[in-house]
Amino acid sequence: MDRHVPTYLTSRLGTVNAEAVVAGEGGTAGDVTLGRYSTIIKPVAIPTSAPISHKPFSYTVAAGETLGTIAAKFHVSVSQIRWSNTNLISNDTVNTGDQIVIPPVPGVVVTVRSSDTLEVLAGNYQVEPQSIYDFNRLRSNQLAAGTLLVIPNGVGGAFPPPPVVYQNVFRASSYSSKVLGCCLGPYTANGFPPGWCTYYVATKRHVTWRGDAGYWYQNAAAQGYAVGSTPKVGSIMVTWESYLGHVAYVEAVNTDGSWVVSEMNFVAFNVISQRTIKPGQLGKALVGFIY
Repeated sequence: MDRHVPTYLTSRLGTVNAEAVVAGEGGTAGDVTLGRYSTIIKPVAIPTSAPISHKPFSYTVAAGETLGTIAAKFHVSVSQIRWSNTNLISNDTVNTGDQIVIPPVPGVVVTVRSSDTLEVLAGNYQVEPQSIYDFNRLRSNQLAAGTLLVIPNGVGGAFPPPPVVYQNVFRASSYSSKVLGCCLGPYTANGFPPGWCTYYVATKRHVTWRGDAGYWYQNAAAQGYAVGSTPKVGSIMVTWESYLGHVAYVEAVNTDGSWVVSEMNFVAFNVISQRTIKPGQLGKALVGFIY
């Protein structure tokens, strides 16, 4: 027996055998691991898998991929990807090279609007406010417009019907529209689904925001674009003439205060048309103009 083994160690461990000679420099005694001078070391489990990301990420669609294959690749659902990308709400088709946002866990990625609160988002996506707060590691209940948040296990609304049904909303309009044979603007590769009003207007103006047509006004304002209630040539008119909203391009403003717009998917899907709108004719459906 090594006489240099401290007596307090022997009194704590009971009968000391020959293994106790290493106790002063570290070792083991039964199920106990000791450091120097009998410091007890707690075993630490080393993780074998990567920690869960709390941030959404952008993904570039590869050749031959569909939303189904992409969803399976990242263990989320097709619906969750569509809810996270406003340009996919009305269209479930992606093309090679498209950039889409993927939630890091099953759920929804949202861009905070100025009117959003944790309670509002929680209600919209059927979760508890605390789950949004905790997952995004927020330090305040005050949300900044433009912030990306992940809503874990969030559930969005129903997707709109296909274009054949959607265009019937417009056919009920009382406006007299003139169908045009052309023309798209210079920005045809704009990321919006062809055939819709958002696609057409985004070919006429360089649109740097996203979202359904009805939210363009506030989304553009959040990026610093000037907005207002007066039509101007070259501005974008935003209305709630359908449940997704509607946008049109202001071609001219007349001396009587009326204005002329060109638009797509007003009289029929994928059809470009033109109409004249009188002051007050749109009523509360008129959101405003983006300059």
